[in-house]
Amino acid sequence: MSIYTTPRAVTNVEDCYFYHTMDIPGHGTVHGEWDLRGGEHEYLGGVELAGKRVLELGPASGFLTVHMERQGADVVAYDLSEDYSWDVVPFDGTDFAVLDDQRRQHLRKLNNGFWLNHAANESRSTVAYGTIYTVPEEIGPVDIVTFASILLHVRDPFLALRSGTALAKDTVVVTDAWPATDLHLVQHLEDTTSGGEIRPLDVLGEPKMSFMPQHWDRGYADTWWHMTPAIVRRFLGVLGFTETEVSYHYATAGEQRILLYTVVGHRG
Repeated sequence: MSIYTTPRAVTNVEDCYFYHTMDIPGHGTVHGEWDLRGGEHEYLGGVELAGKRVLELGPASGFLTVHMERQGADVVAYDLSEDYSWDVVPFDGTDFAVLDDQRRQHLRKLNNGFWLNHAANESRSTVAYGTIYTVPEEIGPVDIVTFASILLHVRDPFLALRSGTALAKDTVVVTDAWPATDLHLVQHLEDTTSGGEIRPLDVLGEPKMSFMPQHWDRGYADTWWHMTPAIVRRFLGVLGFTETEVSYHYATAGEQRILLYTVVGHRG
């Protein structure tokens, strides 16, 4: 029995939820939480994709899936589906049965958006569903594994990295949001990049992760952690990706310009 999912026929955007703003053939522009258009190369750390087999973890609406295919990659997309539970923050007093049902409905609409985009762009990517902690070995070896802003949303980011990178022959790409706890370094970052030269070792921050959920107002219900680039490098080093590069870039979320970082790791 194949681990890959049979494509789902979805033609109505009303049946979908889009995480990314995208221009979809036959449907025009659909709007999502993040707009990465024009910044895909930087978002993925500038890695060479042509001729590479890529395992994309957490593709959401498939915006980067299509981009990587256009760059010549053979993409395997792996995501959560309505058959699995969301890694929710377990605030005391939450009715988890109701919340789980709501999340599964949301996941179905999110997956619908992926499949509508997949068909409209005649994507060749294969898709498997499961949890980030149990990436199936049957996928086989890949050249590159990508984590596109998903580690902050999982309870155990190190376990997610360990599971997801096990199939990588050489390269892992981790993109995440610059931590709110280290905003005092942003000005320094902008100072070091204003002359065109990026000196990432000056602005990695301490190797730390901050627990974000707030019990008093139930804030950050979908965000477990804010992590510095330094701790991502430390995680990757433990997992054998000892050669790392860090870059910085911006993306648009709603009407905000958000600072992101990308760590590219290679096996030592």
